[in-house]
Amino acid sequence: MTAQAYFDAADTVLRQIRETQLPAIQQAGALIADCLASKHIWHLLDQGHTRDEFVGRTGGMIALNPIIINLDVHHQQRLPKTRTGEVSRYDYALYRKGDAPIDYILDKSMVLRGDVLMIHSVSGSRGLPISMALGAKTRGATVIAITSMTYSRALEPVHPSGKRLYEVADLVIDDCGPVGDTLLTIPGMEEGVCASSGLAFVYIMWALEAEIMANLVRRGITPHVFRNANLPGAQEANERIEREYDLTGV
Repeated sequence: MTAQAYFDAADTVLRQIRETQLPAIQQAGALIADCLASKHIWHLLDQGHTRDEFVGRTGGMIALNPIIINLDVHHQQRLPKTRTGEVSRYDYALYRKGDAPIDYILDKSMVLRGDVLMIHSVSGSRGLPISMALGAKTRGATVIAITSMTYSRALEPVHPSGKRLYEVADLVIDDCGPVGDTLLTIPGMEEGVCASSGLAFVYIMWALEAEIMANLVRRGITPHVFRNANLPGAQEANERIEREYDLTGV
């Protein structure tokens, strides 16, 4: 019966998204279609671990540009364990407060006026997504957030601005997830189990891509999407759409 309980809880979240978030998804679809039709870029910063579901995927838009942040620092001096622990705590504090090199990240990602930056952060309380949103807005980009309003409102802001992601974004899509991002409790276990946010993000994003593509087609613009690699001629087709995308941006 536990599997049935999960299905019921997941159905509740998806139904809430469908019943309450359709206007926001449609508005986001129109904003991103405007962006792409104007030869600007649709960026995605995913802090929810589900980005790869949409990048290079069958039936997905090639126009989605993920921002992937990697910090690789090499240090030749061997550090004692006590010092290593201090550094780890310091790095984590910086991440939470949002003191990352935001301008450098935005420059490398080429986020410019007229672009759309979509940020997925389940809690919407961490420093990096909020700093990225604020930085992108100062450059004239539109920020769309996918976050859990219930979870975010239950948390105290830790960013120096005193804001959470939903409070700085231009448009918010609520993933309708609970505080803590888990759907079930199992007797005998202290922690909640079965995260809701991955399922919700996939549900929202494919609905959003459908809106964007239909919006573009109504404007006479055919967006480029990836063909399933197992279909005949897929390699040639995908190479062709990548070349065409480089010219059209859509």
